[in-house]
Amino acid sequence: MIRRVCLFLTLATFFLPITGLFAAENYPSKPITFVVPLGAGGMTDVTARLLAEKMKESLGQPIMVANKPGGTGIVGVNYALSQKEDGYTVIVAPLNESLTSAYFQGVEPFDLKQFAFVGGYMPQPRLLFTTPDKPYKTFTAFIDYARNHPGEVSVGSGGVQWALELVKSIAVKDNLKMKFVMFKSGGEASTAIMGGHVDTCETGTGTPAFQAGRQGKLVALVNMGEGKIDAFPELQNVKTLGYPFAATIQYGFAVKAGTPEPIRKKLEESLKAAMRDPEVQEKFIAMGLTPKFTDGKSFEKIVQDGVASVKEMLEYNKRLQQ
Repeated sequence: MIRRVCLFLTLATFFLPITGLFAAENYPSKPITFVVPLGAGGMTDVTARLLAEKMKESLGQPIMVANKPGGTGIVGVNYALSQKEDGYTVIVAPLNESLTSAYFQGVEPFDLKQFAFVGGYMPQPRLLFTTPDKPYKTFTAFIDYARNHPGEVSVGSGGVQWALELVKSIAVKDNLKMKFVMFKSGGEASTAIMGGHVDTCETGTGTPAFQAGRQGKLVALVNMGEGKIDAFPELQNVKTLGYPFAATIQYGFAVKAGTPEPIRKKLEESLKAAMRDPEVQEKFIAMGLTPKFTDGKSFEKIVQDGVASVKEMLEYNKRLQQ
């Protein structure tokens, strides 16, 4: 009996890799679903559909986009994790944001070991905008004004809790008292700042506020990410100004851990090819977005660093409540 069990285990160990290899060689043999854990019509949805249309050419199968919003990404991500680890359910999202949402909502955070990262396709730095009629036209002048008018200045956020927490960390460092307003989306936040309903507002590249800033209808005060933003090359970022945290949302793909590596790799190569396509590049740039492919290993590191940064920032921001 023992010998039979040992023989069975030996054969199972032998055949499992072959079965996985066979599945990978025939992948994909049916339609793929891109799960977007945010609502229809937003930036994630628009870019996911653009990439789905292009990637179906190299993968040879239809790609459906399923919107499953809720909990700032938590609902959709959990849905994807409930599916098989076979590469037919792919998460497309601002993943370093979606995988930190649990920290802001006080629920059990995701274990990053639950994911196999396919790759990134777009960084989205956040910017702080104001209207031209304000007495401050630079970030330094804005900080001075907020310090001299405690509790009077309102700061809106385009639906990204991480970015709002970054503004709070600036308030902590500079000992400022400001009013914080969270909007549901970058579109809603853009309407608010362009209508003068808030004094300043952070949104991401590609939003209506970003486009208004490019046209001179809004004033960009600071780059809340790292590096530079092509549309505002002279704009300083918060890191160079000495602040401890930055916020750059990173859009990308992930599948459930346990997905055979050859399948993950096929998805990575398909994403890479799509991001190199001139038509895709042109459409991204026309929307004010920054197309940039990042391989799965590098993207995983970006997400890990983002999660660690958010945990540290939330501890730092507790001083604001003291």
